[in-house]
Amino acid sequence: MDEMTSGSVPAPVVLHDDDPGARRYAGWLAEEFDTRTSHHDAVDPGELVVAGTVVLVTGMRPGGGLGGSGFIKDNWEALVEAGRRVAVVMVGPTPVTDDARIDLMSSEFSADQLRDLKLFQLRGVVTPDQLGFRQRLGVRTALAALRRKPDRTPEEESMLELGGLDLTDRVSLGPLLRWIRREA
Repeated sequence: MDEMTSGSVPAPVVLHDDDPGARRYAGWLAEEFDTRTSHHDAVDPGELVVAGTVVLVTGMRPGGGLGGSGFIKDNWEALVEAGRRVAVVMVGPTPVTDDARIDLMSSEFSADQLRDLKLFQLRGVVTPDQLGFRQRLGVRTALAALRRKPDRTPEEESMLELGGLDLTDRVSLGPLLRWIRREA
């Protein structure tokens, strides 16, 4: 990913929630800027004071909502009103249609907040708890078969590590990286 190196832009504060896809993207983003990630519940408030850019990578919950939206709302004044650039990266198993995305974001943030946030959407990890009975059974069967397989590919190892089908793609961070670097 030579084209995506950090350059002279200060490293963003990278936050994530418990979603496995969100953690993976947050890790890749931190690598790009030679920084670290924090769970949004464990972030050091001092980091937010000096941050120029804050990126929250959060999973879309199966029943609706975003895992870390409460952090943004609870810290709105310390973030956006204090001049920080804030991006919310929604990670889900499949892309959300425009109407569904608008409904989701409108239920999570006020119109004023939406005006000041930069939103991104990335594909994540499909875990059995996000699926119906038949699909859940299929994923669990596939994972059980992989556990018995002696020579696994890196993708198969990732599936076992994450407990589901990994749809993450590091290259898809490109638009977010350009935004952080103020190239877009």
